[in-house]
Amino acid sequence: MGPKAVEKTPVKFTKTIFLFVILAALFASGLAVRRAVLAAQYERYGRPLPFDLESALNFRYVRMLRESGSLPVVDKRVQYPAGVVVRQTYQTGTEFICAFLARFFPAGVPLDERVRWISAAWFCLGIPALALWIWWWQGSLWGAVLAGSYYALSLAGVIRSTGEELSHENFALPLLVFQFAVSALADREKARLVRFVCLSGLSAILLACALMIWDLIQYYVMIWALLGFIRAVRGEYYMESRRLLKWGLALAALLLAGVFNPYLRAHGFIFSPAMLLAYGAALAVLVARWQGKENAINIKKAGPDCQSGRKDGATGCRAPDLCSGRSLERQVCRKPGSKQKIAVLLRLTIAFLPLVAGYFLCRAYLQSYDHFAELLYAKIIFLNSKPADPTELTFAQRILWTPALNSASILLTKTLFPVSLILFLVSTIIFLFNPRWRTDPEITGLFLFTCMSLIAFILFVRFHVFAAIGFAAVIGLLGAWAVRRVSLAARVLLVLLISAGAVAEGTGVLRHPERWGTSQPYLRQRVELVQWLKANAPGQPVLANFGISAFALAYAGSPIILHPKFESPEIRNLVQEYGEKLFKSDEGQFRSWADRHGAALYIYALGEFADIFPEAQMRYFVDALNPPPASPARMFEFNPMASRWFVLLWGNPKYRVFRIITAGDEKTAATKAAAARAKIAGGFLKEAEIEAEHALLYDPGNKSAQEAILQVDALKKK
Repeated sequence: MGPKAVEKTPVKFTKTIFLFVILAALFASGLAVRRAVLAAQYERYGRPLPFDLESALNFRYVRMLRESGSLPVVDKRVQYPAGVVVRQTYQTGTEFICAFLARFFPAGVPLDERVRWISAAWFCLGIPALALWIWWWQGSLWGAVLAGSYYALSLAGVIRSTGEELSHENFALPLLVFQFAVSALADREKARLVRFVCLSGLSAILLACALMIWDLIQYYVMIWALLGFIRAVRGEYYMESRRLLKWGLALAALLLAGVFNPYLRAHGFIFSPAMLLAYGAALAVLVARWQGKENAINIKKAGPDCQSGRKDGATGCRAPDLCSGRSLERQVCRKPGSKQKIAVLLRLTIAFLPLVAGYFLCRAYLQSYDHFAELLYAKIIFLNSKPADPTELTFAQRILWTPALNSASILLTKTLFPVSLILFLVSTIIFLFNPRWRTDPEITGLFLFTCMSLIAFILFVRFHVFAAIGFAAVIGLLGAWAVRRVSLAARVLLVLLISAGAVAEGTGVLRHPERWGTSQPYLRQRVELVQWLKANAPGQPVLANFGISAFALAYAGSPIILHPKFESPEIRNLVQEYGEKLFKSDEGQFRSWADRHGAALYIYALGEFADIFPEAQMRYFVDALNPPPASPARMFEFNPMASRWFVLLWGNPKYRVFRIITAGDEKTAATKAAAARAKIAGGFLKEAEIEAEHALLYDPGNKSAQEAILQVDALKKK
């Protein structure tokens, strides 16, 4: 080993330590900001702070894993009485991670607090991962620090990752960012094929794992598939064997995930539009290889003149300046004129075949996700503005067009991206006028992902989590470009300005941290409700809207009929039936529907007739803004004591709990009333009174039992 090698080792070690310190600082700053926001929520709502909606169901499964070590195959308490197959209905990877890591906390820390620490810390792993992505890709420390800083401090990255909610996205997004980073690292291994294959395989596995944890990763898979489709049809992958290998490994990992993961298999992921596009891209690559071989044969037959680059009418060879000229394979030039167009058209036609076949033959995926396509169609038709008249929308469009799938306003966009949006627009201008950026496939892919994420965010606010990743990466790219392309003075000025933007975004988050938590309206009333259920109706199945049902299951243990998981056609149909029976039928029909689904109690949430935001109420969802006078909803809201088959048991300013008089209760009451009549006829007044009272316990509205009580009283007086 020479002196230079000896000198290099400590320098490299020092750089590694310095980079590690920077990554640790980025992680710590991101976690500190999120814990500050959560602390503000604790101060606002108090402790313990319950989980809500899907987070409540996720937390319940974490608790089950901690207590029993396993999840049920069929959960009978969800979608009662049939239940749901857990791993086909929910993606359960997050719960296993939380249950495993929770064991390393001190015994005195409550489980919900452990889960919140784990959720926020896991998400923050994506911050150093994003910095590593820029570092391995661009080799710029400034760019890496800027990208990590924006992702750590940006409100768009903070708002859903504080741990207040136990969301699958907070576990999947870091894996997605690590996939970007490992993919960039693989591209650096130009001379080592084995390491390139291993890193590309790891990148593919990370993408598949992210998808198995959160199914909205399909959004990125769609962009990946679309980009691969375009490149394959253009014939680019035929020219770039390593890029094709990496793409093929990703496709294989996604295919295996779709086949072996129960949730993805049940939802038909392998026949999703993204995967069908990927299959078409694979066919286009095969066609391009066949066309390349045919061209090579033609050139060989044409002789040395054509091989040297001189044009030949028979083979379509062109001058060297129109060819790639990098290898004999690449010297098989793209044919000018009609021949080239025919070759591209052939690849395009064959690439579309899987998409066409999948649309007509594979309906499982469409049944699971066609409601999102409906909503997208409505937003395009109505220019992203929700119509006040519900008749213009379908049920799926009405009920989905709510947070977090509502449309982004200018004010919300400015709030979430006060500085990063401006820097992204500046970067886009540079991209459009910079030939090197425009021809770099990795930069092109990043800008495509970020632009589509911004459009998706405008249509569906929840997609801000993807836009935050894209903006941070583009800002990192901008920082890397700035320190290389401009003078020292301008370089310092640009870096200071971009850094000041990151500080400004972080300051905006910490200025009023209580604003950025999940809204918990009527928390005290919900806690009172579950306390009453635990004390007075343990284990009784309840019918309630899906906004409160998950809370009742997680914290009172009550089996529920409705639950917030709209990817299932069954639950969507149940919710629609529930709303239509509540607002469009009468009490008898509503009772029969609830009885048919096994409900013992009905929880009604007051406020369904409020004048504020009617488009966010169930009566809007079922196109019943002005329900008929006999509708059950009007009775539950304004005159609950007038009910025939619903007995008011308890209530607070937000919720009312009714016992449902089922058809079985009516039958039992009728039998006991008849027995009371028989006892009266035999002169057994005391026994008759007991039978009649029992009948009224089952059905207070039973006329025969009421008359028997009156008759017994009259006979006693005589």
